[in-house]
Amino acid sequence: MSERQSFYFFDIDENVLHLPTKVHLLNTMTGEEKTMTQAEFDGIRGYLGMAGEWEDWAAPPERAFREFADGKDRHGEEYLLRDIRRGLEQGGWKGPSWDIFKYAVLRHRPVAIITARQHSAEIIREGIKLLKEAGEIPEEPDYIAIYGVSNPDVKAALGAHLTTAGLKRAAIRACVETGLEKFGRDLPHSFGMSDDDPKNVDLITSAMLECKLDYPDKRFFVISTNRRRHVKLEVLSPHKEESKLRAAVEDYYG
Repeated sequence: MSERQSFYFFDIDENVLHLPTKVHLLNTMTGEEKTMTQAEFDGIRGYLGMAGEWEDWAAPPERAFREFADGKDRHGEEYLLRDIRRGLEQGGWKGPSWDIFKYAVLRHRPVAIITARQHSAEIIREGIKLLKEAGEIPEEPDYIAIYGVSNPDVKAALGAHLTTAGLKRAAIRACVETGLEKFGRDLPHSFGMSDDDPKNVDLITSAMLECKLDYPDKRFFVISTNRRRHVKLEVLSPHKEESKLRAAVEDYYG
């Protein structure tokens, strides 16, 4: 018999994990390649092609983000698995949502992975399995779904015309539907997703509000992890006169 469930949705990059995955820029004049970290790229991406230091540089998706997809480096190592191993060896790999992720695993909560990466679900599962083998989690998560939304097969399933943000929103909605189908649509389930990027928090909030419109009897939460303490926002029924969001500063361990 099904019971009420608390579902946990997670992104990978800079949330559950800090990974040393590299972005590869192309100099359109010389053909030179420049490699940088995700954080470095985020700092300059808005200047690519503009007059100044970065005017001759571009980030062709298939070339620039090849390490964010299934594939092997020159040593024959799968990119994601290599980077998780390196993170475990070098330290500093635990992202701001790591404690929430580990808690969800320990408490056997249904978990979904929703990432902008292109990896297949199989490779993502293999990557998380490395964390179990390293003793960081006692077992693999109880998955309800894994979406690398930039993966061609996933894009085709969710909507090939959608932007990455649109694909993430569609994946969140799909995970909610999967959870309800598996554990019962009549029970008062709750769904939460964490992120440390304010733009992603807005995206998640929008997706959760859409879900709340469809399922007003369920509870939907957005957990912002960009502060010392987690801020949990509950999406409320839109017919209420008060704010649609109720904020409570608390660790999301409920």
